[in-house]
Amino acid sequence: MSSARPPREGFNDLSSWKLFMDKLKPEDIDYKRLEVLAKFLAPNGKIKPARRTKASSKQQSRAAQAIKQARYLALLPYYKGT
Repeated sequence: MSSARPPREGFNDLSSWKLFMDKLKPEDIDYKRLEVLAKFLAPNGKIKPARRTKASSKQQSRAAQAIKQARYLALLPYYKGT
């Protein structure tokens, strides 16, 4: 039996993710920019931890705050269940 994982959504390799995070300024993280916030969310709708996103503490806290604000305004779902 194969124990291969299904491919992850978003970036295929770590180098492209690091390039994205290096270019991303904390001011660019806003509740209206859903394409940026979606990169900080797991497929089930949870906020990814900073150790997984490789975000700085400032970027991670701004992303978490923006995600919570977008959820409150019904721009993002609280939970993506089946």
